Amino acid sequence: MPTPQEKLDAMLDAYQATHKTATTDPGKQLRELIETTPGLKATFLDQIDKGRLEKFVPLATPGALGTYNAYDKAMAVSVDQLNDAARGNVQTANSLRFTLGHEIDHAVTRDARLAEDRTLEASVRRIAAGPSPHDYTDTLKAYNESVRSREVGAEIAGFNALAGYVKGKNPSATLKDMYDASPNDMQMYVNVDLSKTPATYTPKPGLTLGADLSMASTPENIAGMGKYFYEATGYPERKVGQALGFIASVEQEALRTARIADPTRAAPEIRVNLKEVGAETAPVPGGITDTSPRLAPSTPSVGDPPAPRIEAAPGAIDPRTPGHPDHAYFQLLRDRLPSSVPDNAVAYAMLQAKQDGMNEPSKVNPSEVGLVGGRIWISGNTPGFRVGVDPAHAQPMEQVAKDLGVVQQGQEHTREQQRQVAQDAPQVAAHGR
Repeated sequence: MPTPQEKLDAMLDAYQATHKTATTDPGKQLRELIETTPGLKATFLDQIDKGRLEKFVPLATPGALGTYNAYDKAMAVSVDQLNDAARGNVQTANSLRFTLGHEIDHAVTRDARLAEDRTLEASVRRIAAGPSPHDYTDTLKAYNESVRSREVGAEIAGFNALAGYVKGKNPSATLKDMYDASPNDMQMYVNVDLSKTPATYTPKPGLTLGADLSMASTPENIAGMGKYFYEATGYPERKVGQALGFIASVEQEALRTARIADPTRAAPEIRVNLKEVGAETAPVPGGITDTSPRLAPSTPSVGDPPAPRIEAAPGAIDPRTPGHPDHAYFQLLRDRLPSSVPDNAVAYAMLQAKQDGMNEPSKVNPSEVGLVGGRIWISGNTPGFRVGVDPAHAQPMEQVAKDLGVVQQGQEHTREQQRQVAQDAPQVAAHGR
């Protein structure tokens, strides 16, 4: 019987033979990444030995690095990203190390993932077959917490894979060295203060690291990674949104079956409290009611000054007009969304992105703008900045234009304050890194 090392070699040989060209050899790069990251290689061998990893396959998703399929026992790795690493892009190579560490941990928790899916399906089918109302709050809350646990554990594993590599190369390495190895990954978890000389690098609040730069799975680190990774990258909305789509299909199937025996069978009330689930902005399919309590609009107190009325500038009624200050931003999104998405929904998504911190088009990652699962998704160049908007919930263009005016006024006020502070402050020498 082949040893785990022999199986790994055979898997890498197959990937290399399939994707090698006259000028590129992504399989060779994948082999090198695994071989030069001892902790990562040990986990790969262990999961091969346990029968949870059987093959490497290509990943075609643009910009993505890798993913693990629990059902196929396959690790998908981007050929393009491997080729980029082979061309000498060290940061891409280290992001791949981080990603491989994350994804192989999903092999470690494969049994939990499969049980998670079975539990969700059984619970949904039980509720769908029962009496009305059908409330999925508890089911989805448990599901979201289970996914959170696995994803946070995997992200910590990815972090530690990179930490092991950095420390292995340089036993004296500091957090700065780890940050420099993969800024795209580390900026989510490390604060950098460039105002100091030298610049300081510290874990974000709630996170603690060992002397070897590794992150232990303490309750505090798990909670912190839940905030900085799971929540910040929109996992609750995506995973719960997918589960709601499954619920909708099972409910439709159950109702069709019930109406075979009783054609007059009324559709059940289907509901979920997304606030309690922890995924308030997850997309809700038609026929399902979100019972989350909503904040009532505030009522001005007697004596409060009236809210300012925002007037559109002449010739710049809304962001579709070239004279509007957000026209370039609007056009960036418009060009990347299908024509089926109305202009007011594009503008509304832009408004949400601006309010979420992506206040300029330069802060948007154009390759991560699109319509997925019926929602408009906009991601920033900085990890953690991401908004999803249901076009059906978009306000009319007139209202969106007014709200954009309010945001624009706030930005101008902030910039004016910053200019004033800069004028009043003593001049100091700039520090470089």
